[in-house]
Parts: sequence; C-alpha cells; structure tokens
Amino acid sequence: MQDTTTARLLAHKPQIQRPLRLLTWALLALGLVVAAWPSMPEMNVSHADKYMHMLAFFGFAFLLDIRDTRSFWRYKVPILLGYGALIEIIQAFLPWRSFDPLDWVADASGVLLYWLVWYVVLRPLLATKLKP
Repeated sequence: MQDTTTARLLAHKPQIQRPLRLLTWALLALGLVVAAWPSMPEMNVSHADKYMHMLAFFGFAFLLDIRDTRSFWRYKVPILLGYGALIEIIQAFLPWRSFDPLDWVADASGVLLYWLVWYVVLRPLLATKLKP
C-alpha cells in the first residue's frame, strides 16, 4: 500500500518543489558536516546520540517522502540507509570520531518510525476522517 498523494500534489507545484529540494540537500550536507565535527556536546540523557540519529532520519524520511513520488521502500529507504552508512564509514576514518553500527540502526529506526507514524497510523486515520 503506497500513498503518494501529498508528493503528487506537490510535484505539480515547482514553487514548492524547488525549495524542498534545496532544503533536503542543505540538510543532508549539514548532516555530513555535523557527522565529521570533532566533538559533539555531552548530554545527560542515556543514548542521546541515538535519539538524535532517529530524529534526524525521521526528518530526512519526511522531506524525501513529500518531495518525491517514487516508492518509499524501493527508492527512499535505500537512499536514506545508504546515507547513514556513508556517515558511519566517514566517521571510521576520522581520528576524533568512531564507527558505531548502532548509529546506523538508530538511523534505520528513525526511517521505520516515520513509516509507522505516517503510512500505518496517520494516513489511514486521515483517509477515514476525510471520506465524504
């Protein structure tokens, strides 16, 4: 089951698509910069970095989903998981950062959480509320 209604509506509005595309690329670039940053601030929350990964990839999944009509699982998920893997590979070569496969799992969890929230919960709920 795939809903591309929002993306299809936005696809016909170049005045919205171009800023969304620029925002997506800018945030992806910012993600690479932050991932390569020498030190991240310490937080007093257990596994805070994993929550940050989940939140970031939830947002990336949302942005990619609203700006593209292609399949979520066949197109968007591989791009997002590949991006997460790229970040971890880059960090493996930086002396001040480290490779952590659990960060990639947190990235995947953020993408899955987006799918669950939108495709499993909100979309069906909205479909029943909006039926005439």
